[in-house]
Amino acid sequence: MIRQSDGVSLAAIIKPENVIFLEGALSKEEVVLRLTEKIFPQVSGLISRKALFDRVAEVEKLNPVLESGFYIPHAKFPELDEFHAVFGIVPEGFVDPATGLKVRALLLLLSPHKPPFFQRHLNMLSLLSQTFQAELIDKLAGLKDPAAAAALIRSV
Repeated sequence: MIRQSDGVSLAAIIKPENVIFLEGALSKEEVVLRLTEKIFPQVSGLISRKALFDRVAEVEKLNPVLESGFYIPHAKFPELDEFHAVFGIVPEGFVDPATGLKVRALLLLLSPHKPPFFQRHLNMLSLLSQTFQAELIDKLAGLKDPAAAAALIRSV
């Protein structure tokens, strides 16, 4: 398993209850909106719905799709003390308008906006970009069960 030196791990943030399969022809914005809706209950006691949706919509435009076709929309909030994430699998995929790349897997990541967490945030982004390569994304896109997807990710 790929791990960073500070103990950042995917198993800690990608659990079956945080995996969502999205079917049909969806746009990038629709997919991010659905992931934001899914993550809101995790942070609802800390961040207002409006603040969450506004911030994710704002930074989503700045986060590029990786060449592997993996997408990591991410935002930081001072109210958080730990990572919060939702992993999305879009078997049909969607085309990123900015790059033309087809995206079939993405992870919405919310991080604490606090100086001690800065390096952990960078390490998590690095871990995600190293882990989610085309071969793993192909396997995930062929699954139908959140528990199977979480188990596959944990096994990498």
